[in-house]
Amino acid sequence: MNKQNALKLVCIGGGTGLSTLLRGLKRYINANNKSDFVVLENLTAIVSVSDDGGSSGKLIDEFGVLPPGDIRNCLVALSDEAQIMAKLFEYRFEGDGSLAGHSVGNLLLCALAKLHNDSFPKAIRVASSVLAVKGKILPATLEATLLCAELADGEIVRGESLIPKRSNREPIKRVYLAPRTDGHSDESITSSSSLEASKSEFVCQALDEAMEAIDQADAVILGPGSLYTSIIPSLLVKGIAEVLKRSSAAKIFVCNVMNEPGETDNYSVSEHVQAILNHADFKLDYVLANNGLARKELIDQYIREQLSEQFAGIAQYASEAIDTLQDGAGEGNVDLERLRTISARIKALSNTIGPVNSADGVQILFDPKRDNLENIKLQEEDMLCEVEIVERGIRKTVLRHHPEKLAYALIKLLAGI
Repeated sequence: MNKQNALKLVCIGGGTGLSTLLRGLKRYINANNKSDFVVLENLTAIVSVSDDGGSSGKLIDEFGVLPPGDIRNCLVALSDEAQIMAKLFEYRFEGDGSLAGHSVGNLLLCALAKLHNDSFPKAIRVASSVLAVKGKILPATLEATLLCAELADGEIVRGESLIPKRSNREPIKRVYLAPRTDGHSDESITSSSSLEASKSEFVCQALDEAMEAIDQADAVILGPGSLYTSIIPSLLVKGIAEVLKRSSAAKIFVCNVMNEPGETDNYSVSEHVQAILNHADFKLDYVLANNGLARKELIDQYIREQLSEQFAGIAQYASEAIDTLQDGAGEGNVDLERLRTISARIKALSNTIGPVNSADGVQILFDPKRDNLENIKLQEEDMLCEVEIVERGIRKTVLRHHPEKLAYALIKLLAGI
């Protein structure tokens, strides 16, 4: 097989998950360069552009650009990591000044877009050339979008970064896109007028190149990554799900290795799959799931952290309820509606405590007693690894996909199709 006949792959996602997959594929292909089965030149990454936190959020507010953070991560993942430019793109300013929290890569992508008449695709192409990136990186859409989540109790949470951090832990019913405006509210909404307004949803158009890449692909890989805030947002862009439905490409979902508090609490493999299919009308062919077991010490760490967060939330709501009662007693008028809302939110948090208090409440493993994938084929591989990160100034170990193991498992699956 020559390079012209190599498989055309499209990877859809965002956040840490997509860059992990791209990095793994690059390393695997470079280490097996005699094989032309998969080549980087035939790889396209379609990146979600609903991020609004951290450096990306600040740049969106100040310059009105698309969020550059996930694009930057993908550029670095497909670059020569030994290059000084790749390291420069990842450099993040510290301190308390105006540049604090910004990465050089984010700032350069914004500058390149401004130099090319606000063309973000052109900025990505120039940055790809500078970093000697093989393959193509595309935003899912060029329109400014705001990711919103409707919860089971009807509350709407506006903003990608607020969804997993929300205080109301009612499960996510669905997510949708709204137009991003300079003055969008960061507050959740529950009024009937706001809920009605949210139903007339914003329709944004997919980038033509992204749809063409899917149309010509031999395989499309969804994930890994945050289900509701990295994977599904791209599927909500008009044109993406439609071309996936008509495409003859193999559609593969890479399931996460751990559940994410605030997004997929206690989700099974099949619940991840169902959430995708609830948001986009196309057929999945394969699910790639991890079957490597995490160390008990790390599982216990995850359980402790989640329980600590949940009990802190319950304590906060209980304190608010007591204040409401005391204020009402003094005025002779207790706000019963507010107390009902607080009670419901305490119940929602309490419902997640039982499942979290065990290994299968935090680590995602296929369970034949619980999971039903119907006609979707399952492939299980050990893809787990431990990674040290710094979070809020504290160094800790987390569980992620091992980039090379993930790439190997994916290539193995593709070879068997």
